[in-house]
Amino acid sequence: MVAAMCPYVRNYYGCLIKNEMDVLVNMIYSKKIKSNRQGEKEKQFTLQELAKYDGSKGKPAYIAVSGVVYDVSLSPAWGGGTHFGLYAGKDLTSEFKACHKGNIGILENIPKVGQIKSS
Repeated sequence: MVAAMCPYVRNYYGCLIKNEMDVLVNMIYSKKIKSNRQGEKEKQFTLQELAKYDGSKGKPAYIAVSGVVYDVSLSPAWGGGTHFGLYAGKDLTSEFKACHKGNIGILENIPKVGQIKSS
């Protein structure tokens, strides 16, 4: 794809690759969502435990929003554990509400992996 001189050919193959990646990500997410719905007990995270899941060095990237911990590892918007200057491994409730006006529906297709322990 990169070696193709024609921009139309590069765009064509780029779209094919993106579509296949979307299919794979959806398959993985749907399996994780189903496994959580089958009565698996969700993990309870402290903020110190959550900080370990920052997406660096091959670790998963988790974020917390409104007490729910989400796995954003495979989300294209969270490549490398970062998203518009925000870093995974943190409770990003206030940032999420400020940016997305509290629209939690944006997170409905992101796998939930646990809850934040209440103090």
